[in-house]
Amino acid sequence: MNILAIGAHPDDIEVFCAGTLLKYKQQGHSIFIALTTSGNIGSNEYDTREDIARVREQEQLEAATLLGAEVRFLRFDDQGLQDTPETRRAVINAIRWANPDVILVNYPEDPSTDHAVTGKIVSEVMLSIPGKLIPADEPPIAKNPSLFYYGTPVGIGFEPEVYVDTTDVFDLKKEALALHKSQYAWMDVYQTHGLLDILEITDRFRGLQAGFAYAEGFRAYRIHGYMPNFKLLP
Repeated sequence: MNILAIGAHPDDIEVFCAGTLLKYKQQGHSIFIALTTSGNIGSNEYDTREDIARVREQEQLEAATLLGAEVRFLRFDDQGLQDTPETRRAVINAIRWANPDVILVNYPEDPSTDHAVTGKIVSEVMLSIPGKLIPADEPPIAKNPSLFYYGTPVGIGFEPEVYVDTTDVFDLKKEALALHKSQYAWMDVYQTHGLLDILEITDRFRGLQAGFAYAEGFRAYRIHGYMPNFKLLP
């Protein structure tokens, strides 16, 4: 299968669903990542948006190596993502590029604006991915992928309906997130716990809920024609 993880920022994938991607990798599936922004305001340590975007894209590529993933950067502005025809076209192109059987994406009700807009756009273009008259640069695809939403920062406002046991890959997931070094100081601006400590706490809590040591939680998108197949989760 082809698995596509879509995120609003570099590190979203590693925080929220890298364990599940690593399980898919173990099973021999192909992994793709698409990011709507390159996190180009996500640091006070650099002088320009271009500098931080360059750093964060490189961090994402290094993390993707551990996940065995190909990466596509859409490069819209961080903290300014808008639902526009241009954004929708880029997202449709990314989905068609990956030709996925499963899509993992931010939750549309995430309190983070970029996260919410990313999840909303992906949800609302699902019916567009097979249409030849839809404005896009990639050709239509015939698959009907299952779409699952991953969690929100520290789980606020998100109640999973299904869990993936990530116990055996958690250490590698943590290693992948640790490659996003630019985010250590940036997250300290907002949070009382370090980035890797938050990962440990959140994934152990999801594991507690599900009966595992570590887990990731998901909710499914449902619309006629794109009903979720939970058996596709690893």
